[in-house]
Amino acid sequence: MPQVPSISEVRQARRSAHWAERQARQVQARGDAGLADAWWDRARAICKANPELWNDLARTLENWTGRHDGGHGA
Repeated sequence: MPQVPSISEVRQARRSAHWAERQARQVQARGDAGLADAWWDRARAICKANPELWNDLARTLENWTGRHDGGHGA
């Protein structure tokens, strides 16, 4: 007899499906910029659920921009 998924597993699956659909819509509408927007939305949602992650996201963005801005600093 197959095991019934837990409520948290069902919610996680629903969230994953939602984000995949949103990402596909954004890519179709705006290409790579839409894909980036979808990831931004997801990152903000994750940080909203766990405020301690904002600092980690900020450091990640600082490092990324440092690699791609020609070394001009912010």
